Amino acid sequence: MHVNDQKIRLVRRERYLSRIRPHIGKPYIKILTGIRRGGKSCILRLLAAEIQLKDPNSNIVFIDFESYSNVKIAHADDLYRYVSDSVKEGVNNVLMIDEIQEVDGWEKVVASFNGEGIFDIYVTGSNSGLLSSEYSSHISGRYVSFDILTLSFTECLEFRRAIGGDASEDVVFDTMLRHGGFPVTWISGHSDNDSYSVIRDIYESIVLRDIVKKHKLRNDTVLKRIVMFLCENIASPTSLNNMYTELVKEHGRIRKETVYKFSEYLEEAFVFRKSEEEGLKGKEILTPKYKFYLSDIGIKNALLGYRSNDIQDHLENIVFLEMKSRGYDVTIGNINGKEVDLVCRKDGSRIYVQVVYRLSSDKTIEREFGNLRQINDGYPKYVVTMDPDWVSGDVDGIRYMHVREFLKIDL
Repeated sequence: MHVNDQKIRLVRRERYLSRIRPHIGKPYIKILTGIRRGGKSCILRLLAAEIQLKDPNSNIVFIDFESYSNVKIAHADDLYRYVSDSVKEGVNNVLMIDEIQEVDGWEKVVASFNGEGIFDIYVTGSNSGLLSSEYSSHISGRYVSFDILTLSFTECLEFRRAIGGDASEDVVFDTMLRHGGFPVTWISGHSDNDSYSVIRDIYESIVLRDIVKKHKLRNDTVLKRIVMFLCENIASPTSLNNMYTELVKEHGRIRKETVYKFSEYLEEAFVFRKSEEEGLKGKEILTPKYKFYLSDIGIKNALLGYRSNDIQDHLENIVFLEMKSRGYDVTIGNINGKEVDLVCRKDGSRIYVQVVYRLSSDKTIEREFGNLRQINDGYPKYVVTMDPDWVSGDVDGIRYMHVREFLKIDL
């Protein structure tokens, strides 16, 4: 395959490429996971282009299971024969498989080729189950994984500049609040209605292919009720038991096991991402609580319509995704019963973030800054807002800034 022959306009996503690049040519499997249409395929093609640029003679075997032309490669034996027939002697062989979960038994084939050392292997998948115990016996210890999210704010700016049009930061941020970050909506410069139509199609594809089909569900009604409940309650502390109780109140009898199981399916397919609560003082024992965030805020707006009254939750969702895209593990903080929105960990360090739409009263100011004041470990603390009167500054060592600036700074 000659990647440069592809008539595809790709905007570089250096945030991810820089993490994957050191692993090029290493003798283990590189796995890119994330929500469908979130940009994994383009990153894979960008990697292929880099490899081919350095070594024009390299043999890149690229299999895209989103393409109908590969529909006949449905089972492990089909995949093994196809790839085996594509090997070339005396050159660097690179195997890239997009949406590999479409092939039954893929893990045995990939593990076999990895063991033979013939290929430098890269795969993508739209289900976190790729890394579960279901497959780990075959690929355990033989892979490194990369979590690919939809576009961040700085990437949305880059995409808008690439296609032309108004790339001012306030316009791009307002568009991101409405459309989210699915690359297809930014490459095409869609209107609200067109973007929501595209996102609904992506969502329906996820529900049908990655949940209903995979788990052989006979009815997706309960699943869609759970989606709507979680969309209405993003960034709000809850528990699976509370979710079950509320769904029963609203819709009648539902099995608790079904609610728990379907919630897991939605996480596996990257529709939602769950952040757990942790105590920040001593060894607090907490009743398990979580916040659920959408993998892209555009999904909620496409399903329920954009509602300006929800902007507080949307902002927190966007900041959560930003920190995840930067490689942080993110939890909810609890200190003496007070909440810290985002506790972000990476490489032995921490960052604490409170997200608030407006700092409109003394009570709000005391809550947002006061919760952070109780943490005395010396790590950076931020209050992030859209309040025009709190653009940038410092209160008792706690930095405050506009959300757009926070999304751009080096941390």
